[in-house]
Amino acid sequence: MHGGRTVAVALSGGRDSVALLHAARAALAAMAADAAPLPLVALHVHHGLQQGADDWDRFCADLCAQWGVAYRGARVTVTPEAGEGIESAARRARYDALTRLCRDERAGCLLFGHHLDDQVETVLLRLFRGSGVHGLAGMPAIRRLADDADIVLLRPWLEVPRADIERYCARHRLAWIDDPSNLDLRFARNALRQQLPGLISAFPALRGNVAQAAAHLAEAARALDEMAASQLASIVHPGRDAATLAELDVDRLRALPKEQGDAVLRLWLRDLGARAPSSARLAAMRAQLIEHHGGEPALRHDGLVLRRFQRRVLACHDAGQAPSASVPLSWRGEARIAVPEWRGELRFFRDDTFGVPEAALRAPLTLGPRMPGDRIVLRPGGHARALKQAYQEAGVPAWRRAHLPLLRTGGQPGQTDAA
Repeated sequence: MHGGRTVAVALSGGRDSVALLHAARAALAAMAADAAPLPLVALHVHHGLQQGADDWDRFCADLCAQWGVAYRGARVTVTPEAGEGIESAARRARYDALTRLCRDERAGCLLFGHHLDDQVETVLLRLFRGSGVHGLAGMPAIRRLADDADIVLLRPWLEVPRADIERYCARHRLAWIDDPSNLDLRFARNALRQQLPGLISAFPALRGNVAQAAAHLAEAARALDEMAASQLASIVHPGRDAATLAELDVDRLRALPKEQGDAVLRLWLRDLGARAPSSARLAAMRAQLIEHHGGEPALRHDGLVLRRFQRRVLACHDAGQAPSASVPLSWRGEARIAVPEWRGELRFFRDDTFGVPEAALRAPLTLGPRMPGDRIVLRPGGHARALKQAYQEAGVPAWRRAHLPLLRTGGQPGQTDAA
């Protein structure tokens, strides 16, 4: 069971998660008769979105105390991003919190109580929203919890209908809390759930057929990913600097058929840890970064800035607003001077062939942004040249330049001896 590490169960306090915790506790107790017992912990996330959230937290804590199960909770603040609904934002915050809790508890796996009816609702909702192959594949029964975490997410009841869980709860006389928001028809899942009995009455095999279709689409998604991964490997390059995560060859990307190019872009973004773009967002990326030939376009996506530069598509960290402070400095021979205003430090080392004269560094120094008409001396005794020209010859992108501070010596505005 994943190297003997802790087994974690996501516990909301609802019927399905309570039943799963009860079953996991019983299963681990039975296993302990033949092997070393595995630790079990219940994890609860307090979203703070409803008045009863504190009551759910207390219920879960009391239940775990009664059953002798370790209990850990986390409080989160749900803040939707641009274009994101409250349900999606809550889910993102919940998974982030659960990942942190699993790391703290050294959990090897995290169990969720999603069942067959949940899977059917998920697939149908995504169909109604126009999702692609990956979305229509539904929820996987097993996957990595996070790209940077050695924790497995398991959904052991994904093929179990809700009715079976209800019977399990009745048989063991389990108590749980009903979420009143499940009755709010403003939420798409609740509205769909109200219609499902009529659909199942007309199509008795609906649950099984939808789940089977999702399995077929999952196979198709895996095949598409394998093809895209092969093509991606031939056009992806490491980032040129610490601020660039990775780069794609634009010419080779343009040479791919549109559908294959889109698949490569989706996989690349997923590998970088970004959310999958919508169809409209993906079309904008293709139009501006691949099909358009002029300028240096930039698009923001899920914390990244995608740029085209020198026949490459670059995935860059979002550096935010460039600093603008001019910081007076005095060097007394230190190896390093921290400059928090510019989010870094200056490092000094001796170089008799390509360095700044020590006398210049002993003069008053100022670290600050570039100014109109700036000129720079790159070598001792060299001629001053326009800073813009030096940037261009060095291949420094225009968007990077505002984030590169200039070290001025002798208090002379307009001329820089080192950058």
